[in-house]
Amino acid sequence: MTTTIVRDSIVGDNWIKQTAGSVPIQRVIDAQTGEPTGDILTGPVRLAFDTLFELPQPSAQMQNPKYGAALLFTPLADFSIFYEEYYRVCGQEFADHYDAASGQYYGLHSPFRDQAEKAKFGGFTPGCVFMTCTSKFKPPVVDVRGNPLVDKSKVYPGVWAICAVNPYSYKDPRKKGVGFGLQSVMIIGDDTKFGGGAPDPNKTFAAAKGAIQAPAISGAAMGNMPSGAPQPGQPPQGGMAPPPQGGTYAAPPAGAPAPATAPSAPPTMPPGQAPGGYQMPGQPVGADPRGPVPDGFESWAEYDDMMS
Repeated sequence: MTTTIVRDSIVGDNWIKQTAGSVPIQRVIDAQTGEPTGDILTGPVRLAFDTLFELPQPSAQMQNPKYGAALLFTPLADFSIFYEEYYRVCGQEFADHYDAASGQYYGLHSPFRDQAEKAKFGGFTPGCVFMTCTSKFKPPVVDVRGNPLVDKSKVYPGVWAICAVNPYSYKDPRKKGVGFGLQSVMIIGDDTKFGGGAPDPNKTFAAAKGAIQAPAISGAAMGNMPSGAPQPGQPPQGGMAPPPQGGTYAAPPAGAPAPATAPSAPPTMPPGQAPGGYQMPGQPVGADPRGPVPDGFESWAEYDDMMS
């Protein structure tokens, strides 16, 4: 299927449109009272930069790490409810930042960001909105049946979800504004994993299983070659060229180097360094004490910017 309305997706435009139409952005209504609970359902979004299951260690840059994720909205999202809540909280908490001439609030950090800011990352579609939604507490993560999701591999950059969020204000020395706190997450569908990965091929090709038969090729067409025999003109296993007609392979000359083989064990890493080049805590000067950067982030500085 071809997806044209968001980047790096294989679910198809029809699925996105159907899901966005079935579950648009909406207020959560209490079944008992019939009144809004204060939470808002996001409609279908894709997750990026998630820290939903565990937190990194605190550091000087981020003394209070948070759970959360960047929520990537589709171009079909109607933000009317989000804007209503944003302006309501601004009016309550930041009346002194209102400019009557323009009808806007100034000097406040906006939660609504253009995905073009992060277009270098997979899945971020310029012109669409993304929000970073966080929580001090570990948010419940469930599947479409409402069952708790404990398999962390089911949550990855690019997976589709519907989230419950609610508005709040914040004021600190660095910035102040209105944000939307992450309350809970429901995973609703697989898609291409940001960064070049892909969903489980068993799921992707489920419709094709059982519908494809192996081609019928006779032994004569294959030259009646026994299984595993080298094909004419092709080197046999090991990379050696076939011998002349009726000839044999010559033994290697004395002193010739042995053919390259895979190492029997992985190379030893320098002290304090892990595979992939990460520096371990407390080792070389300049290493971040929090260890490896969480999935989806290029640096701890980017994590601090996204999650603060």
